Amino acid sequence: MSIRPETKGSGIGTLTSRCRVNSRQTPTALATLSCFIFVARSDASFIRTTLPPLCKMAAKAECNTTVILDARNPIGVLGESLQQSELSEVIEILEDIKREYFFEIDIFSPNRIEVRKLSRIHFGKPYSETHCFRGYPIHGSIRQFHNNDSDYILHLDSDMLFHDANGFSWIQEGVRIMKENSDILCVLPKGGPPTNDGSLNQGTTSFQTDKKRGFYLFKNFTSRHYLIHRERFLSLLPLKPLWLSWREPIKSRLFGNGKMLCWETMVEHALDKSDMWRADLMTDQAWSLHPGDRSEDFYQLLPQIIDSVNRNEFPKEQMGHFDLRLSNWRHFLN
Repeated sequence: MSIRPETKGSGIGTLTSRCRVNSRQTPTALATLSCFIFVARSDASFIRTTLPPLCKMAAKAECNTTVILDARNPIGVLGESLQQSELSEVIEILEDIKREYFFEIDIFSPNRIEVRKLSRIHFGKPYSETHCFRGYPIHGSIRQFHNNDSDYILHLDSDMLFHDANGFSWIQEGVRIMKENSDILCVLPKGGPPTNDGSLNQGTTSFQTDKKRGFYLFKNFTSRHYLIHRERFLSLLPLKPLWLSWREPIKSRLFGNGKMLCWETMVEHALDKSDMWRADLMTDQAWSLHPGDRSEDFYQLLPQIIDSVNRNEFPKEQMGHFDLRLSNWRHFLN
């Protein structure tokens, strides 16, 4: 499917992105889907390479995309450990990419009134915290569930890498699965390239294999990428606020800057207590990688890695592993 060129103005601002799911894979009523890609000021060095494939993947599922740019000054571990670019530089890069790929840009700076209003819905009390102790957006993760009424929400961090086979869409397949299975909260592609025996390398994370329905079941949740049933998620609210230590809720009440744990941890806590699951697809037609490395070597190899992922080619040492193994890719590509 070709990517539609942008024909309107710059499009900076907020827009709810919707699409119709391909009727060949979803024979029941058509669903609405909003896709959001998170971009931070620390992402300027790679989004020219990673954002186009994400836009193509969303377009293949007949879905428009909104890129959410976190305009706040970076805080926490992420703010301290990652090189930060000027906001204007990131906006310029996004506008350049937007000339070829269709998406809207939402430059997001938390508003205190909105933060406290939505946190009351999300957590049962009004809080002023906008980011977790690591610096990942809490309020940014919340607002996409309350500022639109789509049936499904697709969230992608801008550094994520995906293989999505020609003629297949894990996004459309995920919508089909959630339509047919009321116990599935969210769907992800397989983590890492497929192994010969179908095994997964999940470390200490436990999971169940549901061969009959064709996916792996988890009580674990990740905010790096997910396709989620919006109403089922909202049924989990209010989430229990979780803090780095017992002192933090006191600091929150007094100063509004307590150190919250990350939003994904609070969702996982609620998911674990519910009768719903995260489902990772068992099919080999789609899989994902998370590149944690931010070295110069990684940036130089990234275009080749993405090309190989698209072709479903990878080092054997990467099989079954979600986190990108840069040293193995270096030897594989050279």
